[in-house]
Amino acid sequence: MLNSSEYILVTGSGSGIGYALSEHLIKENYKVIGTVIHKEEATQTKEKLGISFHPIILDIRDENSVLKSVKSVKEILNDEPLKAVINVAGIVSNGPLCDLESNEFSNLLQVNVVGLHNVSRAFLPYLIKAKKPRIINISSTAGQRTLPFNGAYSSSKFAVEALSSVMRMEYHCLGIKVVVVAPSMIRTPMSAKIQNDLKKSSSMSVYQKPLQIFLQKAELSFQNGPPMDSVIQKIILALTKKNPKPRYVIYQSWFRDYLLTKILPVKTRESLVRKALGL
Repeated sequence: MLNSSEYILVTGSGSGIGYALSEHLIKENYKVIGTVIHKEEATQTKEKLGISFHPIILDIRDENSVLKSVKSVKEILNDEPLKAVINVAGIVSNGPLCDLESNEFSNLLQVNVVGLHNVSRAFLPYLIKAKKPRIINISSTAGQRTLPFNGAYSSSKFAVEALSSVMRMEYHCLGIKVVVVAPSMIRTPMSAKIQNDLKKSSSMSVYQKPLQIFLQKAELSFQNGPPMDSVIQKIILALTKKNPKPRYVIYQSWFRDYLLTKILPVKTRESLVRKALGL
């Protein structure tokens, strides 16, 4: 046990990585302020996690909603500092770009990028009161390499990587360390959404067979992906290590997530991916 009673704010606490992280932090004696999307989720999560979990209902896309939540958080903190903001909340969209509508793309960017900024910015005054405060942003291996049918989500995570880099430089003078944790494909409620997206018919028949191949590979990746605990342990390392790395990666496939990204020339990489999918 880490023997801490500090407050941590976790976005997306109602499911997936956010829920698993909140549960783990509470077991380690942290107090968690967790964002949820509606009253039912707040009640259910509170019942499961107990008195050390403090749900706040907000829409991270909406700056006014986030700013209003600051008052609630201030009352919860009761003059205690906020040790960390851990931005977990995110959504996914998969499929050919020709079928990606503007509203869906805009909403994804609002949640994954603008929401992350809204929350981090709103709670800066409370973070700087803490000893060795942290902002931890959950990105993805898709934030440094992208694949067909993953354009919207990958674009958002590339943006998270860039935003985190700027935060790291700008917030250094505030004493805040900013760390990225980038998991590969793991089985969460989001994985079901990915598979359902890939099962949809495209408006252009040329993509039907490649989509089927991509779906098969995605399902295999989820089956062989890293366990949730490995992601949680990296987040805890980013939270507690005196001098954390700027970025922690949890690889599922060294070839796909590292070699394709870091070593191979762009033309070679993209040619291999196209051939693998029949594009």
